[in-house]
Amino acid sequence: MYNLIDQKHNINSFMLSGTDIILKNEKKELFVNDKFICENVDDFFISGDNQSVLFNTIDGLSSLDKNFNLIHKKSRFFLNAVLKFSNFTFQTDIESNTILYLNNNKLEKEVELISDYDWEFLFSNQSYLYIYDKFIIKAFCYSSHNFIWKNILQEYGEIRKILGIANEKIWISMYRGGIHKNKNTLIALDSDSGQMIYQTPNNFDISDWFVELIPEHNSILSIHGKISTHPADSPLIEINAATGEIIRNQKIESLYNENLKIGFWKVLNDKIYFTANKDVLNGTHIGVLDYHTLEILWVSKVDEMRGGFRDLQVTENKIYALDTGSQLHVFARV
Repeated sequence: MYNLIDQKHNINSFMLSGTDIILKNEKKELFVNDKFICENVDDFFISGDNQSVLFNTIDGLSSLDKNFNLIHKKSRFFLNAVLKFSNFTFQTDIESNTILYLNNNKLEKEVELISDYDWEFLFSNQSYLYIYDKFIIKAFCYSSHNFIWKNILQEYGEIRKILGIANEKIWISMYRGGIHKNKNTLIALDSDSGQMIYQTPNNFDISDWFVELIPEHNSILSIHGKISTHPADSPLIEINAATGEIIRNQKIESLYNENLKIGFWKVLNDKIYFTANKDVLNGTHIGVLDYHTLEILWVSKVDEMRGGFRDLQVTENKIYALDTGSQLHVFARV
């Protein structure tokens, strides 16, 4: 059971770091737990090790330490992506089209990314930094400071989403438009070599966007609903992230019976938190499903909605839902 405890207005975007909330309002002001931090903020990021918050202002790059104290770092670098892993930090410089490779905050190498594409996405494991654009993924080796492999994936569609790395496999959601738009697929690449090792068949109703790697179950989960005022299925497919085996392929009957069509969702501690639409086309409800039985544990209509939902994030005791009218609805467990 959850109760609405707060509605914040004029919110542009937000992120959670543990139980702390970092948000930017429509005036480009940055706050942490309602404490004002800085103005004129364009973008902000939480580092990969969850130890700091980095953000762009008109002066360049600044950051907050793990206690959210402001550290000014005047710099020519304006981030459009950042990743920190252990003592390594990677950031992209949109002016020079490079990746800056820092070891213990010391610039060790500047890697040019000049190509036919805009490289702006990063993710990492203990050995490699992976960089990808719409069709290509490349691996940069920490020890050699060089790119060691590249894989062109255009024949499978375009890269819609990198789900993450599990069991030495990079799981990727691929999207096809046009006449092939219903033939989205999941692929897995070997994280060391970049070779293709798995592709799901096209006869499964897998979402290209509402699909996630679920570390606590070592599985890939896809759930998506329909935009309709009438009852419609919310297909669920779960895949073993180690073997590629289809674990579940079913409809969520509890949602269908209540005329709820799932939208955004998050998994935490064997529960699926979700937004849904019911009698209108926009999202109107927030709820919780049991991960295993898919029975509804709690659902409620959200009053004073402005448009639909555009983001959902959760902690163990709170649900945060941002609507398209820049309202952040905060629910707490009771």
